[in-house]
Amino acid sequence: MAEDQQAGAVATPGGRAWLARMPSPVAAQRILLQHLLDAAEAEPVFRWLELGGSLARDAGDELSDIDAGLGIADSGWPAAVTLVEETIRRAGPSADSFRQRFPGKDGESGWHLFTLYESGLQLSLVVLPSSWRLGLPPQAVALYDADGLLARAWTPDAAAASPQTAREWACLGWLALGDLAKYLDRGSVWEAHARLEEARAQAWKLWALAISASYPAFGLTSVLDTSGFTVPDGIEATTAGLEPAALLDAAMAAASVLDQVTRRARRSVPFDPPAGLRSWTRSRLASVRRD
Repeated sequence: MAEDQQAGAVATPGGRAWLARMPSPVAAQRILLQHLLDAAEAEPVFRWLELGGSLARDAGDELSDIDAGLGIADSGWPAAVTLVEETIRRAGPSADSFRQRFPGKDGESGWHLFTLYESGLQLSLVVLPSSWRLGLPPQAVALYDADGLLARAWTPDAAAASPQTAREWACLGWLALGDLAKYLDRGSVWEAHARLEEARAQAWKLWALAISASYPAFGLTSVLDTSGFTVPDGIEATTAGLEPAALLDAAMAAASVLDQVTRRARRSVPFDPPAGLRSWTRSRLASVRRD
């Protein structure tokens, strides 16, 4: 796969060869990607096209959406975004679509263009000025690269975690459990449930870091995308319905999971755990009324 990506990074024929090897269960996705590649080759303002997600990892199936990125020549930005939208429409009848701002650099934004086709196929296309891309991120395939910008490897912030980021995840997990205690005391079980879900989401990020998953910021998704992945002991006990006692039991289980994943994550990226916040939260959970 690495050799295929390198070949695809410098010339369209390499990208076409990569698409041709996509298996039959993802034939619909392959056809749409070929359409995008045809457009990139024919339109000079389109400078690069990359594929990410499960399809790029050869892990896709007929249910997989298409996660892709398209670079626009800086001189054509943002006017050429309309050309991208026309290209998307020509791929087939759509049921719906929307635009979403995509964080860029220096306060500027690109666009995330989502399209649901009538066939059920989903395209999630990020459109950026070409020069914003510093290289090819992990687990991505370069299908077209007119200027060689994707010829070198590049690790975006989402694909790694600094000690500050890891500590932030731990802090947010404990803070969510502290909020859960508050909402249980107020009798607001829906808000308590939401904070339980948030605490578990932060725990998954730390676990992704612990098992050296790519893109640990994506949490559970990154864990499940890791070959031979494992899950934290006791994670099943962190789920609950809306019964206050069950929510409190799940929160206590989540606290134990947070301790576990924090210890493991610190082996990968050393950071100072939020000892004060942890102690306060555990005390707060212990004081929650069970009535």
